[in-house]
Amino acid sequence: MSESPSKLIPALYGGIVIGLVSSIPYLNFVNCLCCAGVLLGGFLSVFFYTRDLTPDMPPLSSGDALQLGALAGVFGAVISSVIFTVMFELIGGSDFMYEMETYSDQLPPEMFELVQSLVESGVVFLVIMMAASIIIDTLFGLLGGLIGYAVFKPKPTMTNVQPPMDSTV
Repeated sequence: MSESPSKLIPALYGGIVIGLVSSIPYLNFVNCLCCAGVLLGGFLSVFFYTRDLTPDMPPLSSGDALQLGALAGVFGAVISSVIFTVMFELIGGSDFMYEMETYSDQLPPEMFELVQSLVESGVVFLVIMMAASIIIDTLFGLLGGLIGYAVFKPKPTMTNVQPPMDSTV
């Protein structure tokens, strides 16, 4: 048996899907359906991995699917955080604060000042957002990987199946 293919590239493909779905405006509403975009990225990472498998390689295992889903989630969190930050700086930093000011009378002053300071210091905002994304995207990427395993796992062959015992006496 030859060695298994690398999990890095299929997980990166899944992470790109997660990153794009999570950060493109209006498309990111897909994640309102139980993080469907993140699940899709984990699922696709398993799909791309199984395309690289040949018959002489070890079959897909649930551990492989978990690793692929988790890696896709981490890649997706990093990619979506970077895209979101770039878009936030180019398009919406000032718009976001304008929207926050319209609701400032509904927030405690300390909370408004905290949000304002986080937005103004972009690095802190990016780190907080990326940390939350890594946790959430990794968990849902794992789940997407397991769904991918359920779909793409090796099917039992007839040589592995025991015939039923004859109970007639």
